[in-house]
Amino acid sequence: MLLVPPGREQAIAAIRQAAAEGRLNDKTEPFDPVWEPQKLQDNILAYVNTLDSPLFKLKNRAARLIVDYWVRRYSECVNEIRGLDKLSSLKGPAFVTSNHFNPFDNGVHRTLAKTTGHGRLVAISQGTNFVMPGLNGFVLRNIDVIPLIPEPSYMSGPFRELMRKHLDLNHFVLIYPEQEMWFNYRKPRPEKRGAFLFAAQYNVPVIPTFVEMQDLLQLQTPRFKQVKLILHVLEPIFPDPAKSPRENSFAMCEADYQAKVACYEHCYGKALTYDFTPWDIAGWTGDPPQSAPK
Repeated sequence: MLLVPPGREQAIAAIRQAAAEGRLNDKTEPFDPVWEPQKLQDNILAYVNTLDSPLFKLKNRAARLIVDYWVRRYSECVNEIRGLDKLSSLKGPAFVTSNHFNPFDNGVHRTLAKTTGHGRLVAISQGTNFVMPGLNGFVLRNIDVIPLIPEPSYMSGPFRELMRKHLDLNHFVLIYPEQEMWFNYRKPRPEKRGAFLFAAQYNVPVIPTFVEMQDLLQLQTPRFKQVKLILHVLEPIFPDPAKSPRENSFAMCEADYQAKVACYEHCYGKALTYDFTPWDIAGWTGDPPQSAPK
């Protein structure tokens, strides 16, 4: 079961408009925190400086227990992973990419990391997630994440150090190249190449994944059905030693996107277009019903 936060009708309306205008990487969430850049940077630097403290480790443990409970309680019986055989020869660290459609859509990726012997999954997360209120904010701040803010000195310093640390520990590092979350949106969207530049610079592979969403019969809320997630693991993409990191970033980004498009078209039996239909939003019952293609 996926989280259904407040403001879903506003979010869906924003998705509909952004898709119609071709703004496929724009923010569509109505209640995301808005912070002045310097204040957000100061907050993130203060957060990074606490990562080795006993208090943070205690909070991290609590956040992981909460997420593990959610996975067991809501996801274990309905989620599944396909394509694990594609990782049989992959023993080292890797960047994992995925479509991004829910605040806690990475629960199935955390299962993937554990299943393949990589322990904890580490996710790259937008800096504004670290200032969200309530239980969701607590989890997003204290689970295994690396904050991302568009500040050059931070990106070349603390951000890189944290990423290198986790790669050295043989972790999977999850990045969402679509940039912004689109709530329960089934379609893969064009990608930014930052994840692939990192992969080329650190000479580690990228594991493309695509999460298929299937509506279940049970209602989670009066407007949304429960949703089953199927994580499709696709063929890993390796940097080409004959290419520069910049050249690799473009080539790997395109290969990753095309792999997701092919998986989408196979899963749902339809060609990818960005014309909006109610079916694009998994589980939604707000518009007249429209059956998913067979």
